[in-house]
This record gives sequence, C-alpha cells and structure tokens, in this order.
Amino acid sequence: MKRVICLLIVLTIVCSVLPAAGAAEESQISPAFLHYLQAKFPSGKYWNHAPGEPNDPDGWTDKPCTHHGTGTCDFVKGSCGCNVFDGCIQCFGFAAKLAHECTGTMLHTWKKVNTLDGLKAGDVVRINNDQHSIFITSVKGDEVIFADCNIASDCQIRWNTKTTVNWLQERLTYVQTAPVSASAPNTPSTTCKANYKFGETVELFWNPLPNADEYQIRISLNGEYLRTATVTERSSYAFTPEQFGMFTFEITAKNRYGASAPAQCSTLVDPHECQIKYFTDVKNFLDWSHAGIEYAVVNGLFKGTSETTFSPDATMTRAMIATVLWRLENSPETVIDNPYSDVDNAADNWYRSAVLWAYENGIMDGVGNGRFDPDGVLTREQIVTVLYRYAGETADGAQDLAALEAYADAKDVAEWATDAVCWAIGREVIQGSRLGDAQYLTPNGSASRAQVATILMRFLKDDAAR
Repeated sequence: MKRVICLLIVLTIVCSVLPAAGAAEESQISPAFLHYLQAKFPSGKYWNHAPGEPNDPDGWTDKPCTHHGTGTCDFVKGSCGCNVFDGCIQCFGFAAKLAHECTGTMLHTWKKVNTLDGLKAGDVVRINNDQHSIFITSVKGDEVIFADCNIASDCQIRWNTKTTVNWLQERLTYVQTAPVSASAPNTPSTTCKANYKFGETVELFWNPLPNADEYQIRISLNGEYLRTATVTERSSYAFTPEQFGMFTFEITAKNRYGASAPAQCSTLVDPHECQIKYFTDVKNFLDWSHAGIEYAVVNGLFKGTSETTFSPDATMTRAMIATVLWRLENSPETVIDNPYSDVDNAADNWYRSAVLWAYENGIMDGVGNGRFDPDGVLTREQIVTVLYRYAGETADGAQDLAALEAYADAKDVAEWATDAVCWAIGREVIQGSRLGDAQYLTPNGSASRAQVATILMRFLKDDAAR
C-alpha cells in the first residue's frame, strides 16, 4: 500500500510540472521582420489598389473600396480596388499575403488542422464558420496577438489586436499551420553610403529576415576591431563616428538554430574640414555646440565677437536676434520712423535697421515706455517666440501641448509663450536637457549665443526640408 501511495505522489508531482495537453509554445514573429511588415502594410490603411489600376497585393490605399457587398466589385481591375493574393481576397487574401512574406510559401499549400494545440506565430486562423481570417504574430500562454483586415467590410488593416486562445477556440473553423524552418537564417543583404563627412550620422541598412531573432554588427576602423552592437527590433543601425577613416560593418543574422554568414559593407568617413577653426573659444566638432556655431557663421547669421573669438557662452541680446533675422532677409531697408528712444539713429549703429525691420514686421515689440532695450538678455521662451512670429506658423494644438507637458518644468512656461514653445517643440527647434530621469526646457533661462546658433540651425534646416 505504501508503494502505491508513493507512486501516486510521484505521478502527481510529475504531472504538475508537465505542460498541459494542447498548450501552445510561446512564439512571436521576429521583431525586426514584424516592423517591416507593419511599415509595408500600415495600420489604418486599406488593402486595396487604386480604382481602375491592376491588382497590387504589395500596396495599400488611403480609402476603402466603395463596392463591398454590392456584387459589382471587379477584384482584379475595375471601379473597385480589392486586392487578390493566392486566389484569395479581403481578410483571407491579406492573411495569405502576410504568410507568404514570412515563409515564401503559398497559404493554400499549408496543412489544415481543427485544433489550436500547438498554435504559433505565423499561423493563419479561420474563424466564425469561414467568415474571417487572422494572421498570428505572437502567442504567449493564453494571450494571442494577430493582424487582419476587413473586420468592418472595408479592407482596413489592423495590427496588434489581442485575444485569447479560449476566445479563438469558441469561434474556430480551422488553423493553417505555418511550415517551420529549423535552420539558421540566410545572409542578410546590406547597404550603406560610400562616403560620410565627419560629424554626420552613419547609417547602415539590411533586409529583415523572417527567422532572424537578432542581428550582430561587428564594426572595424581601418581593419582594427572597434566594437560590436546587437539589434533586435530594427533592420538598421546608426552611430556617429568619433574618428576618421574606413569603417567596415559585418552583419550576422542569428536565431536559436545558428548564425548566417556575415554580410559586409564599408564606408569612408572623411576628416572634418572645420570652417571656424580660427575661433579659439569654440569647442571641437564633437561638442554639441560646434555644428550650430559653424552653421551660423558660414551662413552669415552670426559674426564673431573678434577675429579669434565667438563668445559662445555670452548671452544673446535683443539687438542680436533682430540682426540675425534681418540678415536672413538680406538686410532689407526700412523707412519707418524710429519709435524707440534707446535706439540710436546714428549711421554706424549696427542694429538700428534690424530693430526697425523687426518692429515693422511684427516680429519684435518694445519693452514699454518707448524703449526697445537692445542690450536686454533674451530668455529661451522669448527666443522661440520671436522665431514663431518670424515663421508665421501655428502650433499643432493638442499634439504639441501634450509634447510640452512631457517636460518637468512645463508649468514655468509663460501663458503668452505657450503657443510658441509648443510650436518649437513640434518642429524640434528646442529639445531641452535631461537632469536625472526628467527632461527640462528651462524656459526662463538666458539663451547663450551657442544655444541660439543651434536653435537657428535646427529651425532653418527643418524649414528648408519642408
């Protein structure tokens, strides 16, 4: 009897550590490949082709097909633009397309089963008595995440929808099980630009692989090993070199079965030809301030305070910012009467024309009592307010206000400056600084010449890119 009891106890312990019958193994689509799919077929868009255009299963549109359910839809070409893949349309066709992207095989060749035992990422599940199809992207315990389209009969694409195995079980028609590749990834193909200038961000790209869990990047400089980086959720890598020379990248894709042969790409980083090396008080090109100062001087926005100094830490005055913006407009003449008692009308007054131009165009006001206060120090919120008026744009409402509220000192921004600061954040003209775990704007802090040079560089480069 004792032996029987002991045997029962052992069996109970063994059963308690064994997985439950039919339990799904945790699995997910490779994060980098999932991001590739989500970028190729964006959530909220429609898996259609333009009306009258050929079938395009690799494309999408901004608007739904208007002929759903009318019986007048030409799925390949015609007034309706429903896409077709592997002989399937709408949700089934979209699931088949994602399945093919991941495995390179056609969905109709996959095995069908009538159970969720062993459900895994990459499978296609048919539910609701053949009414809908979903593509599984992740399985973790009872949680299932999937992608689909046409949930509302308009071919709209959805990603990251969560459900449970139990929910699917109640609606299951069948599962088409993805073929599993028990092998190491293929060698990724990679690209990079042949040349960069020092100070630029070097970017490396490669094709994401469906069965690669991570990518290891080995970086060498002039043939000498420099460092190794590991990337899991992207198919790109960027870094700012701190040296010149020939950089070589070896990219190896890895999964639990092994590693690919490395792909290689090389780029030459040219020495930085500094155009402001005559300024003895400007830090070298690795410092945050260098690029902005160089941009401002080369483009004629600022002048040095002497032949050999820029005075990067000196505060920016009201007369200075008026003059910078005036020069941006090619130093226009103005004929208005001078309203300011503290702005000298002498011909050799270097800021007079700029101040009058700023006043005439509503970019800068006086400080009251007929004074402009040309030597007054500008705060950071005042600087961006001047730029905001100069740009003649508006803030992006709630979106930019939410971005402002992410800063720990958002409450310190004056009410009259809120729109301008929100605009500057939205345009990435100002970025703040980090102290501990929080980001700060310091809106009432005085703005140095180096800071204003950097702000102007961001503003003007972004403006030129628009």
